[in-house]
Amino acid sequence: MAKRTFGIDFGTSTIKVYKNGNGIILLERNAVTTVGKEKRPVAIGEKAYEMYEKAPPSIHVSLPLSRGVVSHLKDMVALWNFMGEAISGRKKLKRCQFYIAVPADITEVEKQAYSKIITQSDSMPQKVCLIDKPIADAYGLGLDIERSRGIMIANLGADTAEISVLSLGGIVVSRLLPYGGNDFDRAIQNYVRKNYNIVIGLKTAEQIKIELVSAVESDRSYTVVGRDVLKGLPGKITITSREIYPLVKDIFYIFAAQISSLLEHTPPEISSEIVHNGIYLTGGTSFVEGLNQLLANEVRIKINTTDDAQKTVVAGIGYLAEHPKIAAKYAVPLEQ
Repeated sequence: MAKRTFGIDFGTSTIKVYKNGNGIILLERNAVTTVGKEKRPVAIGEKAYEMYEKAPPSIHVSLPLSRGVVSHLKDMVALWNFMGEAISGRKKLKRCQFYIAVPADITEVEKQAYSKIITQSDSMPQKVCLIDKPIADAYGLGLDIERSRGIMIANLGADTAEISVLSLGGIVVSRLLPYGGNDFDRAIQNYVRKNYNIVIGLKTAEQIKIELVSAVESDRSYTVVGRDVLKGLPGKITITSREIYPLVKDIFYIFAAQISSLLEHTPPEISSEIVHNGIYLTGGTSFVEGLNQLLANEVRIKINTTDDAQKTVVAGIGYLAEHPKIAAKYAVPLEQ
């Protein structure tokens, strides 16, 4: 085993890094702040995200992943260079092996973009391997995918939902949906402007989501400050969870409909084991209150949840990085 091997989950919202022998060593916001034409990074992660919607024009704050694909490669490379220095300290992060989890249902070109984050960085890797996220997700959940004849995983993330069926060590079918927790933020932002004439940023909308979004109706409230578009002055409003629920419930039912649709296209021998084992729910959006019960009621199959839903992919990619012989069954090495 290589002395320095890393497993990486480049999530839309959060980047997670696993180092062999050390476990998960990095959980950072997928955001980078750059300055100048050369896009020199000055902050990454939470510090960069704190500047989002606040920075002057001379400072560029980028969220370089969108809908499961790399939308700004240069920013992503700059972000990784910065992270590489944070991980390795004064030593250069060179001649290491990298295992990267990528969505299964994207094109080969889009998958190659993930490898370029590393190969075009200062890391000078010894090897870069891509592994489909559903495989890493299953290993992170501790499932025996080699023997199982039917596993369904629904990974509900910030910008996408990836629903996959696995059997006997391979992916039978996988579907990447352009829906996630960020859609809740945008819906809340638009609602507040339309109904209260108050402009709020996406970060404020995200905080409202955290406080109020639920898959069942509740009676919580939350007070926020924004800019009154009529007066041009700061304005304060109180939002209730009953207002928010109609904005987001359609996405919950889209998740349920897509899970049902995928089950309809799954061979009956595999479906029977999925019904027996239940569906596994992972990803940050899976933490929404009552979502597991809503999906169970709609699909009529048991929903399995985990307290580590945000970390299952990185835990799985880390396990495969620790066990290269197993990883070789799924990984595609890329020539440097």
